[in-house]
Amino acid sequence: MDTASIVRLVALDLDGTSLTPGGGLSPGLHPAVRAARERGVSVILATGRMVQSAARFQQSLDLEPGPMIACNGALVVRLPEREVWLSAPLDEAAAGILVDLALAEALVVQVYVGDELWVSEDSPRVREYVRNNHVPVCVRRAQEMVGWPQAPIKILVQGEPGKLDRFRRGAEPRLAGYPVRLFKSQADYLEMVDHRVGKGQALAQVAHRLGIPRSQVMAIGDNENDADMLAWAGIGVAMGQSPPAIQRAADYVTGPVQQGGAAQAIRHFVLGELSAAIGRGGKLRTPAGPG
Repeated sequence: MDTASIVRLVALDLDGTSLTPGGGLSPGLHPAVRAARERGVSVILATGRMVQSAARFQQSLDLEPGPMIACNGALVVRLPEREVWLSAPLDEAAAGILVDLALAEALVVQVYVGDELWVSEDSPRVREYVRNNHVPVCVRRAQEMVGWPQAPIKILVQGEPGKLDRFRRGAEPRLAGYPVRLFKSQADYLEMVDHRVGKGQALAQVAHRLGIPRSQVMAIGDNENDADMLAWAGIGVAMGQSPPAIQRAADYVTGPVQQGGAAQAIRHFVLGELSAAIGRGGKLRTPAGPG
C-alpha cells in the first residue's frame, strides 16, 4: 500500500499524544509535522484544552494558520484571528446539577465560561493544572460557581480516579434526561459537554469545510475523549499507552508518547516510511524507536 498518498489532513490530540507527561513535545513530532506540511498535508490540533492553553503548541509545532478543535470539540476556532467556526455550550440546568453534585462530594470543579476558567478551590491539584496548561484561573466560592454570565462551554471535575469513577456512576442517572454526555479525558479528569459535541463531530465539520473527504483524514489520540475522532477518521491511530478499549476502537496502534508514537504514525501513513511500531487491528508491535 502506498501509505504516503492517502492522507491530506492530520488531527493531533495534545496531552498523551503530542505532549509527554512532562509537557514537552513527543520525540520526533516537530520534524515529522514539518515534513508532512512540506507535502501539502494540513495538520491541526484537536484537544480538550482551552484555546489560549493550546495556542502556544500551534506555534511550537509551526502549524499554518487554520482551525483548532478545542474543549473536546465544543469549540472550533481558526487561528490566529480566532474566528469561531463552531460553538456548542452546555445546557445550563445540567451544568448546575453536575457542579452541585461534584461540590457535595468535595471534588474539584472547573467551569469553562467564555475565555475564563473558574475553579472551586485553590489547591495543589488546581495549581498543577494551571502550571501544565498555562491559563489563569478565577477561584469562586461554591455559591458563585453557577453564577455564570453565559452558558459554560464545558465542565471538568477532578479527583482521584476511583472516586471519580464512583461519582460518574452516580451522576449519570441524574443527568440522563439532559442533552449532555460525560467522558474521561484522563484518569483523574471527568468532563461534561453538550451531547452533540465530540472531537469526531468537530473533525467532520472541519474536514467538510476544508473540502477533504473522510477517507483522507488521519486522527491520532490516546484516551476516551479521542475515541469518536479515531472512529470517524479514515485512519484512526491510538497511542501505545492508550487504554485497551481505545486501542480496540482504533484502526491502528502506534508507539507510546514517550517513544514518539505520533511521529511514527505520521512518517508511516503520510511520508510512506514503513514502521514496525504500527500495529493493525488494535495489536501493538514493539516500537522501532523515537521515529
